[in-house]
Amino acid sequence: MGDRRQSNLNGAYYGPSAPPLPQKYHHPVRRGRGGGCNPFSCCCGCLFNCLCTCLCQLIFSILFSIGHIIFICWLIFRPNAVKLYATNASLTEFTLDNNTLHYNLALNLTIRNPNKRIGIDYDRIEARAFYEDERFASTELTPFYQGHKSTNSLTPEFKGHKLVLLGNEEISNYKR
Repeated sequence: MGDRRQSNLNGAYYGPSAPPLPQKYHHPVRRGRGGGCNPFSCCCGCLFNCLCTCLCQLIFSILFSIGHIIFICWLIFRPNAVKLYATNASLTEFTLDNNTLHYNLALNLTIRNPNKRIGIDYDRIEARAFYEDERFASTELTPFYQGHKSTNSLTPEFKGHKLVLLGNEEISNYKR
């Protein structure tokens, strides 16, 4: 047997032949057993599943559209924060007697609207004065409309007296 050679082989040993690959069998989709449902052709037996899928797609589409609209509006308007500056302050009286604060404070405030396309309507505007995190006065200012890229001036005045409850540390800070 060693002398016999096959004419179609080159003398190398190739081993046993490989088994054939198993053939895949595709089962047809069984209706009504979670086999998948196309939401645009709900003719299968899973009507409830199709309705839920369509409803979820509709809700996500609406939310996605609203998000795009808000983003486009933001790109168009690009709102910037209003800037408020105290340009001048006059404190002529600030005395503390027996937990009663007597005060006379006048301010000049400047409000700047940096927005190019947005005007602001101040229906109610209030200025408040604090000392050591204790509010001692507030005043209502005149409502107004501020156009785009404009600056307005306000002059709130705080005058009077108020009972303030300060701790020992705040009183010692006042005396310093």
